[in-house]
Amino acid sequence: MTWLGVFFVPTAWAENDNTTRLSVTIDGRPLDGDVILDASAATRLVVGLENLGRSALEVDSVRLSGTVLGLTFFDYDTRVRTTVPARGAATWTVDLDLRDLARRASGSLPVRVEIRDTDLATVAAANGHADVRGSLFSTYGLFILGMFTLAGLLLAAALLAARRNAPAPAPWRRGLRLVPAGTAAGLFLVLVLSAAHLTTPSTPTDLAITLCTALITFGIGRALPARTPPGGVDAG
Repeated sequence: MTWLGVFFVPTAWAENDNTTRLSVTIDGRPLDGDVILDASAATRLVVGLENLGRSALEVDSVRLSGTVLGLTFFDYDTRVRTTVPARGAATWTVDLDLRDLARRASGSLPVRVEIRDTDLATVAAANGHADVRGSLFSTYGLFILGMFTLAGLLLAAALLAARRNAPAPAPWRRGLRLVPAGTAAGLFLVLVLSAAHLTTPSTPTDLAITLCTALITFGIGRALPARTPPGGVDAG
């Protein structure tokens, strides 16, 4: 359902090049508030767009998506096909069908609502976060398991390299061997905290956690005693 006119609902605003203004609520909550996406419950998305430009804007669809580490785990598109006149506004109320959300993701995830034109280019967008109540046995859960496996494989490879019968490397080289495993472990921790609904992934949080785990594993690797082959000389 679409209304043309002025949109007065108090919500968080997002602007795009000062030509559009976007407001979003999900079940009456602003996108930057306590939004809940539940696969077992009806979800109502209300989007208001104000066209501040001097030409009409052809709107094709509204998209709600959830992306972590650059990977999109769910997206829902709704065709609205509306022409928003210059200096005009439009409001769309969309009842989202989230029944397949349970197999896509679960946890505290960043979400984004986009208004797209007829070329499917984004003309306005608003970012927030949502408590996604899906299943741990989802695509997101499998991704977390895959990251755990990657961290374990990198750690095993580094430890096996340290046990080879070769001249022992310098301490800083021994530390660097564990950095890839520490980086993967940091990303795994980011995902686990998200799945546990404790933190929402974001660039500053992801970088901080990953950098900390990389530095910790570097320190551990540097402090590990060097293995000196029989008859060899420790180069550390």
